[in-house]
Amino acid sequence: MDRTTFFDVTLIVNQPVVFVHGNSDLALQKDAVSTYQTGWDQTAAFFLKEGYTTAELYATTWGSAQSSQAQQQTHKCEYVLRIRRFIEAVLAYTKAPKIDIIAHSMGVTLARRAVKGGSECNLGAALTNRVDTFLGLAGANYGLCTCQYATTTATCNAKDGYFPGQCGSQSICAFTQADCVQTQYATFMQNLNNDPTKEADNVFAFWSNNDEILGQGSKAFGKVTARIPNMNGFKTYNSLKHMDVKDKTGADQIKAVRDHVIDMTDLPGGGLAGNGSSLPTWSLPDLSGLFPSGFQSISDYWKNFFNGR
Repeated sequence: MDRTTFFDVTLIVNQPVVFVHGNSDLALQKDAVSTYQTGWDQTAAFFLKEGYTTAELYATTWGSAQSSQAQQQTHKCEYVLRIRRFIEAVLAYTKAPKIDIIAHSMGVTLARRAVKGGSECNLGAALTNRVDTFLGLAGANYGLCTCQYATTTATCNAKDGYFPGQCGSQSICAFTQADCVQTQYATFMQNLNNDPTKEADNVFAFWSNNDEILGQGSKAFGKVTARIPNMNGFKTYNSLKHMDVKDKTGADQIKAVRDHVIDMTDLPGGGLAGNGSSLPTWSLPDLSGLFPSGFQSISDYWKNFFNGR
């Protein structure tokens, strides 16, 4: 398919946004009955309402998209590389100086590694200088307490899963009372968090105190697992569920990526986000023949989605 036919002469006014879904979710909603497969439909609709176009919004399905396989998913290199190549493709496709990335759940940690680059998974140089804003939604950057005693489950393993490790004399991850230093959590997570490379110019995190996946307060050993090292700001919610942090926070997502503004609520501290400068306008170039067959889903997803609206 000729992609220039699909996008016509649409100007890219807003920085393109790459959406990275979570464990066993998918780019766009598969059906109306799957609680954890809502895709980015609601977010995309909100962004379109706020002036974005289909030429500025990108998502692809990186995993199995089968909820029955959720416990088998890990941060394996296949997924990291797939997301990395997709981000590179969007940058090449749009010719945008910089893009924004909004990631949810497992997509947060996969996308963080993808843009940081490095020798892990043979990713190559960091892409962080091409990312204006990285927004992590309900990510488990320091593991999951539910994985403390479930290491035989693939997604909870201590190499590239969500194993939360240990924290001094505190034996139970979900009920830590005293302050302690978390150690020996999943190697993938440790390497990711110890890498000083910042994901973007602006890094934000959203989480909920009522997340049924991350646990009460979204914490691991008493500290918020959804936090991202050196983040510029955060937003917390008191009643949202895990998927709601993605599907029901469109207004706050827009503020984060477009205006670099976060309302600091519920929890004290954290970095403050400043106001962003005006964004450049550039034209979409001739892209025919640019993409390998594996990236046909970029416009196919969106075309099918909006034809059905």
